[in-house]
Amino acid sequence: MEILKGVMVIRALAVLFKKYQEEAAQVAIDETINFAEKLVPFFDPDHSVAKEVFDCLYEILPLDPFNCHILQKFILKYGDVPLSNDAEGRTFKMLISHEYQDIFQWAMEARILT
Repeated sequence: MEILKGVMVIRALAVLFKKYQEEAAQVAIDETINFAEKLVPFFDPDHSVAKEVFDCLYEILPLDPFNCHILQKFILKYGDVPLSNDAEGRTFKMLISHEYQDIFQWAMEARILT
């Protein structure tokens, strides 16, 4: 049930990001802690909204190094785990590095000053 609600929210967010682009991204960054972290569970092709998740990230990551860093941490921790129900046996890292190269590059180049 929670996954279904999440899928509906992701689809709605993708529409908002497509329509309002940078403005929507800035609201997400300002109003949501670790926005990228909340999206990553829906990368799995099993949830059917991976493209919408990446559409949202295309707007957020160029504006926010912190969310890039959050995604980097996810890739480093879970990147080599096989995606469920992926006929090709790909991992998340394989998927993002081949099909979403900009996002992968932004995440892996992230540097947070503490």
